[in-house]
Amino acid sequence: RAALDGRRAALAPFWLRMREPVGEPSGHALVVDGEDTFTAMLAHLLRSSGLAVTVRRYDEAGLREEVRAHEGVVVLGPGPGDPGDPDDPKMRFLRGLTGEVLREHRQGVLGVCLGHELIAAEYGLPVVRKRVPYQGAQVAVDLFGRQETVGFYNSFVARCEEEAAARLAERGVEVSRSADGEVHALRGPGFAGVQFHPESVLTVRGAEVVRELLAGLSEGVRP
Repeated sequence: RAALDGRRAALAPFWLRMREPVGEPSGHALVVDGEDTFTAMLAHLLRSSGLAVTVRRYDEAGLREEVRAHEGVVVLGPGPGDPGDPDDPKMRFLRGLTGEVLREHRQGVLGVCLGHELIAAEYGLPVVRKRVPYQGAQVAVDLFGRQETVGFYNSFVARCEEEAAARLAERGVEVSRSADGEVHALRGPGFAGVQFHPESVLTVRGAEVVRELLAGLSEGVRP
């Protein structure tokens, strides 16, 4: 039993305990699914944070109109593909949608993995292929001044050097990045994005991280 418990020591307690009861929803999240099976886990994590959740695939008819009319946070979810590929219809659509919600949506935008990369690209950061892809890599990172152990599943990453970080800071955008410039997370007025998967069992405090990001969105939404 001790050996089995030791194997679970680095996994998220949220996924190891019985489901805790959640009260009446205090808001409504619309999750844009970029074709990733992690989306179901992300939706569950959002529900545990007190939100009603609707999930829509990026290619569902009427999605753009539903996003425009949505009263609540919009979550740009994870998914495969190169966000910089102009020949990919999915990426063309998601790039356009991301730009639109960042400019116009007033109730918060959260990006996860691909969604985060799309947000980073809208803020002028290059998104490049990683030399060694992360697929199920558990890494300790600095997340806005606090160390978190998180799970990465990405082949692409946004990069941000000192000069770009300074320019973004002037616009009220905070960047969490590694020593070599790989962006772990972004946050600014009314939006946040994380490269890692907070819903993964490898992200030890994923539920808490999501709740904190959501709280920051509600505090920083644009007038």
